[in-house]
Amino acid sequence: MTGPQQVPVPPAPPAARVLRLGTRGSALALIQSREVAAALEARGVAVELVIVRTAGDDQAPDTAWGEGAFVGALERGLLDGSIDLAVHSAKDVPTTVDPRLAIAAFRPRQDPRDALVCRERGGTIASLPHGARVGTDSPRRSAFLLARRPDLHVHPLNGNVDTRLRRLDAGESDALVLAVAGLSRLDRADRIDERIAPDVIPPAPGQGAVAVEVRADDADAVAAVTLLDDAPTRTCVEAERAFLHASGGGCRAPIGCLARVEGDEIVLRAGVSREPVRPGVPVAWREARGPVTDASAIAEALAADLRPFRGTDGPGAARRPTVLVTRPADQAGTLVDALDRHGVAALVVPTIAIVDADPAPIEAAARRLATFDWVVVTSPNGARALLGAASRAGADPGAARWAAVGASTALVLDPAGVGPVFVPSRGTGAALGAELPVRPGERVLLARTDIADASLPGRLAAAGAIVEEVVAYRTLEGPEGSRAPLVEALGSGVVDAIVFTSGSTVRGLLALLPADLAAAARTLPACCIGDPTASEAAASGFTDVVTASSPRPEAVVAAVLRTLDLEDDSILPPPDDPGASPDTDPADLQGAAR
Repeated sequence: MTGPQQVPVPPAPPAARVLRLGTRGSALALIQSREVAAALEARGVAVELVIVRTAGDDQAPDTAWGEGAFVGALERGLLDGSIDLAVHSAKDVPTTVDPRLAIAAFRPRQDPRDALVCRERGGTIASLPHGARVGTDSPRRSAFLLARRPDLHVHPLNGNVDTRLRRLDAGESDALVLAVAGLSRLDRADRIDERIAPDVIPPAPGQGAVAVEVRADDADAVAAVTLLDDAPTRTCVEAERAFLHASGGGCRAPIGCLARVEGDEIVLRAGVSREPVRPGVPVAWREARGPVTDASAIAEALAADLRPFRGTDGPGAARRPTVLVTRPADQAGTLVDALDRHGVAALVVPTIAIVDADPAPIEAAARRLATFDWVVVTSPNGARALLGAASRAGADPGAARWAAVGASTALVLDPAGVGPVFVPSRGTGAALGAELPVRPGERVLLARTDIADASLPGRLAAAGAIVEEVVAYRTLEGPEGSRAPLVEALGSGVVDAIVFTSGSTVRGLLALLPADLAAAARTLPACCIGDPTASEAAASGFTDVVTASSPRPEAVVAAVLRTLDLEDDSILPPPDDPGASPDTDPADLQGAAR
């Protein structure tokens, strides 16, 4: 269901039974849920809070949240009857709602703006130092920050509000962008240095509002919850959601808008950016107004007006070839940029997620760093995890020699003062295993994911090394937060090919899809990084499997263009150019095909 919802108000009195209110267990979610529960109880409705763990709660702090990451588990609880109502931040609710459910109330909206929070107090976007680091995982916030200040270094910084504030205070960033409403609800408004004007960074659709969802056929819950509905908030939020839906974007798109009611008219102001988000990418603004009764049509017309700027499809527009990229969003930027340069649009829907491993083993290994002749990390994720463990254990990273699979992984080690770091001529696990100058009897600590294959430690052991492996992070196949956007992407019919970067991304995709969409996906070309990934795709039933000649983004793009009959041999760098090779964890890109 999309657009304004007509929620019927049955003549039945408020519910006589105890309504089970599903909520996440985070501090902010509990504050929002308790406010809803108190409002219901003030009207004579008995409420019981039920804590529900969501996909977003199971993601690592450095994982970018996908659309629906905090909503899907609560909606499943509604549908299976384990809860009777669910409280969401309205901006997190996907624009396509199951017809068996309904948003019965939007609570009065708080300040919808974003806030700048600085490590050194008193800063503003205009006054931040040149090159300042600003933490946010939001493409929307990133796009409009970089449009105003292209010199800023915007970097992913995730976690709940308190986690982000602690990481800011620890020096991981110079500033954060957070929602004013979230800070206010948590009684942390004192940390706000600048309330950012909506014509600088447009808010996310629905930001600042709380949505209460029920089963559409539950007359008791509908009757009780509808009493809490704030009509002006509903009018504005539904117009913003209609704009987002008509734009073809989700809550991870660089799209913002804010509606306001002026008398009998609604005014909707929107800002959008092209993708991928990076410095120098322009943004566009539009505003429309008209009768409140025409809010949805006004929102849809505004979205259509902005489609040509975003490069998305509109009626009669020539559609760019589109590929689905299945690797984590924070690792997909280089590939997305390369695809975009060659006229191919990318939909990034990660079918795996990187989550924290059990900290005890990696901290125990970190305390013994000085006893190893080599410490080997095969991805930026592994490098960050091991450095963090060393910091917690009070170990000196500089006490050992380090090797990294590629330049990007080595760059993560720079701030720790380790070096020189051995980097092989090509950014692959095979090259690292073949070229590391390990001598018989030397001890090697190898930190990587839980599903890594045995090829790299096997090569090192064959050279006489004594290899100790430690799980630095876990790879989760089929993260629940990706289910809704993946179904929407493949159900829309716009995907022309799929890029798989590991066997785990193949398995993760199929685990998330219903049988009909899984069957349809298997008919699409599968562009794979490496033979193990291609073997997994073929074994999983994909009928058109193409293997890139190397893990380099340019080689992957060449494979995509070849399979789409758009081949352009000029994009490949010389084969002896090691600088073109990205870091290639054997599990993330080549291995884990088992």
